[in-house]
Amino acid sequence: MSNNMKKNIFFTSLSALFCLWLLTACGLVELHSSKNGDLDGFWHLETIDSLATGNTCDLREERRFWMFQGTIFQLYCPEVMDGQRFVGQFSHENGTVTLWKVLYDIREEGDPVVESVDIIRPFGINQIENVVFHVDELSGSKMTLSNEMLRLSFKKH
Repeated sequence: MSNNMKKNIFFTSLSALFCLWLLTACGLVELHSSKNGDLDGFWHLETIDSLATGNTCDLREERRFWMFQGTIFQLYCPEVMDGQRFVGQFSHENGTVTLWKVLYDIREEGDPVVESVDIIRPFGINQIENVVFHVDELSGSKMTLSNEMLRLSFKKH
């Protein structure tokens, strides 16, 4: 690569960074970063433990996923309701994850509210609104959430 090409690449990159900085400084572009840390991402639900009975449901061979990004969560399992996805908002603070109202992920119908907990129970959720889980473990590869009834173990994908 010639010196002129290297200079052109350098000045083009520098110009692009300056333009991004200028747009951000003027308030024309907002850069958002999540404060969720390791929570954001695609999680495979591997086990659900019943804290009352000590029984474990091994889901490692099944495809049940939770996804977190920003303030939105999504639940997905191809085998549940013909692959229907579910969405909602959540907060991650003070060692807890709180899920608010769970919705069907059907944009054309305005994301209707899930009204039966039985539909989302395969994901380890036993109520429809204000579901609070304590974060027992959270790293770049593993997560464990629990409430008074269940312990959910995940592996990041």
